[in-house]
Formats: sequence, C-alpha cells, structure tokens
Amino acid sequence: MNIIYELNPPKILNSYRIDIALLNQELLKFLNRARIISNFTKYIHITDSVLGIPRFSSIHAAQMMMNNLTNVALNISCSVRTRDRNMNSIIQMVTDAVLLKIRGLLFIQGDKPAFEESENASSLSNPTDVIKLLTSIGFDKLIDLDLSIPNKISNQKVFQKKVNSKPHTFITQSINSIQEIRDLKDLIKPKNIQLIPCIMVPSVKNERAAAMIGLDWSEYQDNFLGFLKEVYQETDHILITSPNSFDEGIEVLKKIV
Repeated sequence: MNIIYELNPPKILNSYRIDIALLNQELLKFLNRARIISNFTKYIHITDSVLGIPRFSSIHAAQMMMNNLTNVALNISCSVRTRDRNMNSIIQMVTDAVLLKIRGLLFIQGDKPAFEESENASSLSNPTDVIKLLTSIGFDKLIDLDLSIPNKISNQKVFQKKVNSKPHTFITQSINSIQEIRDLKDLIKPKNIQLIPCIMVPSVKNERAAAMIGLDWSEYQDNFLGFLKEVYQETDHILITSPNSFDEGIEVLKKIV
C-alpha cells in the first residue's frame, strides 16, 4: 500500500512562552518520529499549525527532515494554512518547497489562529483562489497543488469552484465509510483529479479528536486493517492520521506496509 503518514511538527510555545531548550528537544523528537516512519513508508505529510496553535513551519520542518535523514528516500508533502498568509508569503513558501523538491502542498484555510491582531481578523487568502493564482503563474508544473474537501459534498457551488481551480489532488477530511470514498470518486472521475482519503486510526486516545470533527468510525473500528485494504482498492494512496497516539499509528504501519 502507498501509505502517507501525517506528522505534526513541534509546537513553538510552552504555556504561551518561548523555550528554546524545550523546542530543540521537541525537534529531536519530531526527527526521530520521522526516522521511525521511514522504516515503513516513504510518504510523510507535515501539517501546518493544527488548531491554530503556532508550530514549526511545515516547509522548514520538511527541510530539517531532509537534512537530518540523509540516508532515507522520503516523499514529503506539506500543508499550508492560507488564513495566516498573504499571497506574497505564499509564493515565497511555494518557491521554497519547489527548491526543496517537496512533492506537493495541501492548501487549507485552517482553524482560527491562537493569536490574532483583532477579533475581526479574517482569512487573507482563500485556498481555492490560491491554487488558481499559483496555477496561472505556472507553479502547477513544478509541484503538486492540492486542496482539501469534506468527506461529504453538501455545497455544490463551493465544490465546483474547487474543481474549476484545477488542483492536482483532493485530500479528504477524515472518512467515515467506504461509501463516502466511492461517492467522491464518482464526483471527481470526469475531472481528472486524484483523490486521497484521510483516515484516522480508531483508538481511545484519538476519540477526542474524532469527536471534535464529528467522525464516526463505527464502520471500521473493529476491523481497521480490513477497512484499509478495502479503501486501497478504491484509491492509489491513503493518508493515515493518528493525532494523539503516534505509537498506535506506527503499529498500524507495521501491519499493513
């Protein structure tokens, strides 16, 4: 299976204070986790400040990974939060990613940031508009430009706008069932857009994360490996996320790769 494993870079602040010594420890922990993942899959996806909490830039984290895991052939992709950045800074990040030979960038609006200039702060850049502009500049020929879509399409107008921006790949929010994947495949098949489903590892430690996004994993929690094999018959790649239990995520990798 082509399994992409999602990895969070280190948080920058500790109790709302910067602690460089602790940050360096967390960076070493991050790099060690990447090294462990590389024993089972060459695909790693680095997130960008999940829940709006400041973390290492996904692009910088990818560079650190490449510099420190020099004997490993990695295929790295990164999330980019657009609500934190204007188009100048996004173009800078995409250029950095191209020069680093990062495989692809997933543009997301992201959760409300923990630090805002005012209560009325709003997104500077919409992910779909970002993709459209970057494609017009020619970045789509240098790096995969990807968008996130919900596991169920309820707003056809918004979905069509995403399709019209011509992303390389749609990466889903966490999937509840195999039928959701099949329905999404039917929607995008005529569009020549790749689909990568995101699937959360069902575990007690991940229950809170699942509840936050309304995820119902009842269809697959009793036979997760069987479910992954079924999903893999529908798509070329699967993105595995285990936000609160790295060890359980690795146990899944050991069994399926």
